Amino acid sequence: MVCGRQRQQGHPRRGIQEHQLRPDMKNLSCPKQRKRSRSNLRMWWTEATEDEKLQGVLWYSEAQRFAKKLSVEFNVSRECAAGVISALSPNNRWERNKVDAKAVLRAVGEGLTHTDVKVCTYDANKIKAFEIARGNQQILKQSPKTYAFARNVGEMDEAFVTIDKWHLRACQTTSKSPRECKESCTAKQYRLLQADCIKVAREYGVKPHVLQATVWTTIRNRWTD
Repeated sequence: MVCGRQRQQGHPRRGIQEHQLRPDMKNLSCPKQRKRSRSNLRMWWTEATEDEKLQGVLWYSEAQRFAKKLSVEFNVSRECAAGVISALSPNNRWERNKVDAKAVLRAVGEGLTHTDVKVCTYDANKIKAFEIARGNQQILKQSPKTYAFARNVGEMDEAFVTIDKWHLRACQTTSKSPRECKESCTAKQYRLLQADCIKVAREYGVKPHVLQATVWTTIRNRWTD
């Protein structure tokens, strides 16, 4: 169960069906759309203020420090800590994500079960987080977003990019106000979008997770102001 207000005000896609999306949004992996996506990412990078770029640089550094702190506090590997954080991340605000990760690791250390802890994400993700904390499961590449997030948080792995709905929106539009966008993608589309983000990041001489975090911050700021 997801708790709290998980969606932003002015959500641009509520009630929008796939057939209602404009043709250029339907296939994120076609060459024309990929070229447009890279162009849009460049625009959002250019649009970012110096403060937003600084936030992009610092975000994953702070997340990695938190993962290290959990690994020490609960005597688990950093990979395990990052996996728990990532498993609990879908539709969860970052500050609450941290609270939930700590709660799950503490509960496992005390011999409690997933029914004893409330978190602000889906029950399936909570169960997965408990299994990761117990060492019984890992986040697999078949779940590209949570896998990438774990790799970014745990190791700042430059081969992976966390692509969520905000990144997908940025790939599809340069609008500075909310508009309907496709907010999910297939595993194949994810790999291609990830490659495109890495390509654009290299053009600017920044790490892919820094580009992603900066774009995320910038479009979210514009759409929610």
